[in-house]
Amino acid sequence: MRRKKEKLIFLSSAFLLFSINLIFSQSEEALKILENNRAGIISITAYGDKKQIVGEGSGFVLENGVIATSYLLISQASAVEGKNFQGKKVKIDGILAVDKNLFIALLKTKGKEQALTLGNSDDWKMDNKVLVIGSNEAGEIAVFEGTVTKLQELRPNQKIIDTSFSLPEKSSGGPVLDTKGQVLGVTIVPEAGLKFIIPSNPLKTLPKKAEIKFKNWQHEDYLSTTEGAFLAGKISSLLDETGKAEKYLEKVVKVNPENIGAQSLLASVFTRQRNYEAAISAYKKVIELDGNRDDAYYGLGLVYLSMRRFGEAIQPLEKAIQLNLDNKEAYFHIGSAYEELKDFSKAAESYEKYVNSDPKKPGPAYSRLGFCRFELGQFEAAAAAFQEALKENPKDLAMNERLAKSYQNSGQYEKAEEVYKYLAQLSPEYTLNYYRTILRMYDDAKMNERAVATAKKIVELTPGDSDSLYNLGYIYTKQKKYREAIETFKKAIEIRPDFEYAYLTLGQCYIELQQWSKCIETYSKYLELTPDNAEIWHTIAVCYMKLNKFESALDPLQKAIELRPDFGVAYYNLGISYLNLHDNRSAREVYRKLMNIDANWAAKLKKLLR
Repeated sequence: MRRKKEKLIFLSSAFLLFSINLIFSQSEEALKILENNRAGIISITAYGDKKQIVGEGSGFVLENGVIATSYLLISQASAVEGKNFQGKKVKIDGILAVDKNLFIALLKTKGKEQALTLGNSDDWKMDNKVLVIGSNEAGEIAVFEGTVTKLQELRPNQKIIDTSFSLPEKSSGGPVLDTKGQVLGVTIVPEAGLKFIIPSNPLKTLPKKAEIKFKNWQHEDYLSTTEGAFLAGKISSLLDETGKAEKYLEKVVKVNPENIGAQSLLASVFTRQRNYEAAISAYKKVIELDGNRDDAYYGLGLVYLSMRRFGEAIQPLEKAIQLNLDNKEAYFHIGSAYEELKDFSKAAESYEKYVNSDPKKPGPAYSRLGFCRFELGQFEAAAAAFQEALKENPKDLAMNERLAKSYQNSGQYEKAEEVYKYLAQLSPEYTLNYYRTILRMYDDAKMNERAVATAKKIVELTPGDSDSLYNLGYIYTKQKKYREAIETFKKAIEIRPDFEYAYLTLGQCYIELQQWSKCIETYSKYLELTPDNAEIWHTIAVCYMKLNKFESALDPLQKAIELRPDFGVAYYNLGISYLNLHDNRSAREVYRKLMNIDANWAAKLKKLLR
């Protein structure tokens, strides 16, 4: 996730005027909140037994004599020192309360610094603007501005929050405020690159006990304990910090391999990292520890799907359903596995079970179900599924196209036409393509009247387009409406004088009407464009023969034979033409040549020789 640019406002006794002049125009609101609350911000340094620094961070005055901060800062402390925004020491005597599940601690102080105002952290919402006040790496009090980017449930009624800005480790324990200046949370920064916010409401009810001196506290590196590492791992996982989650959870399972919660979380982390072999091992370990964990079987099945090991994915997914009948998502994934295996019947069965389980968003499953039904040739069922899928997104182009094809393949041509026309409305730039699809559909279905109507619509949509006129003329020929076809082809040729196919089909129309002279005229124009077409030379010759102009037939027949020396029927008709011209010698010469080219035509010609 891309982070928004953070804004920093520094405030210290030495550089107060400089800082105000520097950033006032950048964030007047943040500066005002900082000024109103800086007196309640405490910089905290924790020291170990040998007076070494074991923690540095921030805190804030919760009420008179009480400072709230991160437990991680003071968990190993034998002594703790505080400083206010003016650099003056604030005496911190001991610990009043700790909630390790929230990483927070309340400390006893004798200072009289200003208490901050607690708000209602139930008011957290996505994209809300928030501000964190705490120490930066230089030890100066700074304010950080950003927005809420994640609200994750750590446990029932307990959330953690992530924001759009990064924070230095020394800000850990500092307050998070809304734009009204009310505290809504506590910043926790366990390590560089990992930060989150704990809502502030638990601070209102956290029971305070008798003060415990730091030297009497049972010191611990909390993140190294099983409890602390597991909590940090869980939070890191929720925040999609998978590298850090892996590190913490590995600590837990190393100490306690039978910690089923850590193993399960680790399996999820490995899955998101695409470390699938490790995920498989972790899920199998969970199943080994508890064979009734449907979530482990489900996760294992998803990993196999991600690895494209579709056959192996089915069994754990089915087991997940067996253990938990409410695990309806597993039906969808089983369907996906069977679909990838091309077992469309079983895939359709699984998708049917999924949609019958009443999911909130059944559209994708109906789409897959429709595809499977289509592949099985069950086109009416496919159309019904695609109709259901379109209820979620009626303008989905791909889905509408599948619906149209399903109608078309099931013989529901008028419904298919209706959908294709709707597609033309959705994508006006492809209107012509959709109408041409309708034309092909009706042409293939031999529904000539509807094909003509569509072809006329295409001509209307594309005035001056020779191809559209040609298609209309072609449909006329299929209806044997040759005169209408002739007029249409002529219009196409007027627009495009070199339209070869139009000349060819126009000539065929003249043949059907036995208008031999016009056929000769048309094909002669065609040969001006394509002179090497032996068949057309032969057709012209046949037209001359139909007109009893055998002398005129000789040259086109010889040209056809020249272009195609094995043209048996052309030799035959050449021989017939010579016979009709009473040139028996030439006819016999043609016969001798034809004997070596086509015995059947030679035999037919021999019967006519004198």
